[in-house]
Amino acid sequence: MSETIYLNVQQSSAIQRPVVRIGDVAEVFCENKTVKKQVGKIIITEFESTKAFKKVFSTCYLIQLITDLVPNCQVESIGETDFIVYYKPVGKQGVWKDRIKCMIVSLIAFFGAAFSIMTFNTDVTTPNLFAQLTELFTGQPEQGPGILQLTYSIGLFLGIILFFNHGGKYKLTNDPSPLQVQMRQYEQGVNQAFIIDAERNQENKDVDS
Repeated sequence: MSETIYLNVQQSSAIQRPVVRIGDVAEVFCENKTVKKQVGKIIITEFESTKAFKKVFSTCYLIQLITDLVPNCQVESIGETDFIVYYKPVGKQGVWKDRIKCMIVSLIAFFGAAFSIMTFNTDVTTPNLFAQLTELFTGQPEQGPGILQLTYSIGLFLGIILFFNHGGKYKLTNDPSPLQVQMRQYEQGVNQAFIIDAERNQENKDVDS
């Protein structure tokens, strides 16, 4: 009896083990549980490098591996036609590098946002506006930071939290924040560019040969 195997391949997968199997990069569904386990354990490749590495594969390659293991089967691909495997071995140095990178990015984002806010307020002369409003409603010149500066600072803080939908470890809703959306769009663009470059390099090799 012919087995029907459904393969949902993700566009990119991050792997920390050198041996990459089909179950690491795709969701496998088959009514025969034994066949499903066998397909998930099929080895796609094995990285020998101890450094981070990435490689492009075609779903047709996975179908070929599956048909070699399970004769007379029908493989239905409902995912990506090409996908990327990001290999990043786990190590103490790698963990510290990630932490340092996270700290640097956080500092750049914090001071960059602070500088942008200060330059914006300077361009629109927000301090002068607050001073004029204070003198207009109280009849006296501004003596220092007052209620307007306080409410403006609180409102700015709450506006940032509400806009980015994120504060510390907590999120206000389950919706992705604008920063997450931009990061996913950037990730998709990088994946597509890498896949296209790999396909072009393969075409050049075929022409040369």
